[in-house]
Amino acid sequence: MLGLLIDDRELEARFDACAWEFEAVSQQLDEALDAAFTRGDEEARADVHGVLFALYELHVAPAASERCANQFNPYLIRLRNAIERRWFACELQRTAPLDAAARSAEGLVEAIRAVSAGHRASHHPLFDFLEHDATRAQLAAFFRSDSALNVRFFDLIVLALLGSDPSVRGELAQNFWDEAGKGDARRSHVTLFRNLLLTAGIEHAADDHASLLEWQGLAGYNVFMMTGLNRSHGFRSLGVMAVTELLDPSQYEKLTRGCRRIGFGANGELDYYDEHVSIDVVHAEGWLANVIVPLARSFPAKMDDIYMGAQWRLNTCADYYDQLHAKLLKIV
Repeated sequence: MLGLLIDDRELEARFDACAWEFEAVSQQLDEALDAAFTRGDEEARADVHGVLFALYELHVAPAASERCANQFNPYLIRLRNAIERRWFACELQRTAPLDAAARSAEGLVEAIRAVSAGHRASHHPLFDFLEHDATRAQLAAFFRSDSALNVRFFDLIVLALLGSDPSVRGELAQNFWDEAGKGDARRSHVTLFRNLLLTAGIEHAADDHASLLEWQGLAGYNVFMMTGLNRSHGFRSLGVMAVTELLDPSQYEKLTRGCRRIGFGANGELDYYDEHVSIDVVHAEGWLANVIVPLARSFPAKMDDIYMGAQWRLNTCADYYDQLHAKLLKIV
């Protein structure tokens, strides 16, 4: 039903004329939110995160897309706000406040390092499986599942740049430049990843295989979009991004060893992941020293937001890894 709403260029006029119709949609959403975030219903979570994903896509859709007409539709924004409030309240219960002893810029950095190193997302058995046991078919399924977020990451860095404090723009711009292949379109990370899919024999998908994601994968994507698009979550977004740079290198190193174990990667197919193994170590230190530290010093009241964002990413990441690992084990 949401797809029909998003594609309806007359949606605002339609709901203006028939308020009861919007109220019916809102009631249906409220019931789904109760099921998803109060009762933990898996199907409802998939539905709700699928809706949120589609609403976020309006903000990064190609300018030629017909859907752009509804980017700022007030009724769709109300639906999105309702989802975000309930999801955020649910996720907040899974995080802890920053310890009083860590309430300094340096203390926050160490707290982020510690919560990342101690979290199951940072040493998940999924990547041991990919390194030692995964077949070509299982690795291909991993690549498909990784597609939507990897292809979107360029836009996520752009979102981090918007309204950024002048003190951190240099580091953010360096991340943007690296993501763009340092000006070489052939080396942009999106191009490298699409080349990997092509050489792995993975079919192109207009939605970058997002339709294959279960609620855990959608939530992992949505946390980036929710914190990146909402300025009120801007500091949480920086925590999300920083901890991602901490997570990726060691995990991608295991992934690339697993690919080479089966003979995939001898001809540069793994450049996307190989580059992240090395460059994300630099990015992680840069994010912590040149983004988190100066912002924590300038805005000490926002340290809890940064720390919460890091935990939010870790928690949704672990959920996703659990689900994906179980899925891959079922592939023969």
